[in-house]
Amino acid sequence: MKVKVKFFALVRELAGKREEVLDLDDRATVRILLGKLVEEHGTKFRDYIFDPASKEPRGHVQFLMDGRNVALMQGLDTILKEDCSLAILPPVGGGQQTLAR
Repeated sequence: MKVKVKFFALVRELAGKREEVLDLDDRATVRILLGKLVEEHGTKFRDYIFDPASKEPRGHVQFLMDGRNVALMQGLDTILKEDCSLAILPPVGGGQQTLAR
């Protein structure tokens, strides 16, 4: 099955592209897809996405399948669907807001 992966901000820089399409086995999970991305994009990508001690994704990185956070589904064990889109989002930083007096 084909799955589109969209990269944002620093993840885009690490992957060297905005998006790519991967061909995966039916019933592939988010975890399997991330493993393939690590194989393709190397150690810097892996170290940004995964905590080296726990081997789990870092808490600041979010994964959205068709706009829905996989943490609200089955996490990394969420089964991907044909032609779905998985977005990998690093934390969003904000500026300091000041109030006019």
